Amino acid sequence: MYKKNHIKAYLSLIILGVIGICLFSIDASAHDAYSTVVLDSTYRTPPPPNELFQQNAEHVFIATTVMLFIAIIFMVVATRDSFKFKSTVPLAMVLGAAFCVVPEAIDNYIAGCYWSQSHDPDLLLFFLMGREFDYYVGIMWWAFGAILGYLLYAVLLRKVTTGTLWICLALSGIADIILEEILLGYGGIYTYFGHQPLVLINNFPWWWLFANVSALFLSVAIAYRYRSWFNGWKSVFILLLMPFCYIGAFTLAGMPAIFAIQGNFSPFVTELLGITTCVISLIQTGLIMNLILGLNPLKLKDTSSYI
Repeated sequence: MYKKNHIKAYLSLIILGVIGICLFSIDASAHDAYSTVVLDSTYRTPPPPNELFQQNAEHVFIATTVMLFIAIIFMVVATRDSFKFKSTVPLAMVLGAAFCVVPEAIDNYIAGCYWSQSHDPDLLLFFLMGREFDYYVGIMWWAFGAILGYLLYAVLLRKVTTGTLWICLALSGIADIILEEILLGYGGIYTYFGHQPLVLINNFPWWWLFANVSALFLSVAIAYRYRSWFNGWKSVFILLLMPFCYIGAFTLAGMPAIFAIQGNFSPFVTELLGITTCVISLIQTGLIMNLILGLNPLKLKDTSSYI
């Protein structure tokens, strides 16, 4: 009983620490970000930058090349795991990450993310609700999904402890911060707009990492739980599983932050809504562990509950 209470207290301190760091940002970056947003006169929502955010073709090419290289590395790793575990699921997980670009395009509208446009028909991947998405967006999100998603699937295959799984989830979030701060700082590729809460370093709103990782974890957990069923030709269904799970779990966890982005609340309320998204994401992740994987998210040293 003592050990169980000790673990709960430890996790509570971590959550309180995250909330404390987030609240510290209210008087700093949050007010500046809030005060510069002008609502659209017709729709009364923050307008996307559109032509005010010009694409830097050189930056897009270099960044896309690097991200493609990263995605290929994960393809190689997944192929190796497919042979090692005699399963087609690892390879399908990396390929499925590329299909997350479709729900990503949708949540970009509601959650204030804008990818630069070349307006070149030869570079157009698809057109959605008045916005052009070039091929590079698909490559970028393939790499993002592969990094954040396959790391989690790989550790599940190795039946790590629940505590190690939490650490890997945290590492996925840290990887998200590093990648996005680099790309956002590089410029001319994509940007965030609206009343984004929890911009704690330079440009990246931290609530995104909680929602992103938790949303990808849902499809990872389902694919692992039913890996025997998905093995073989049925792995093709993972290409649908990942984007559908992503948009559902992302929207559920991200709704408070989305209200803040699309609204006109005070800096305090804006940050508080972002923190709420972070907390919901953590709870959602714990429920995924428990309900899908059969793990106790608070029993950090246990592996016996793996299904």
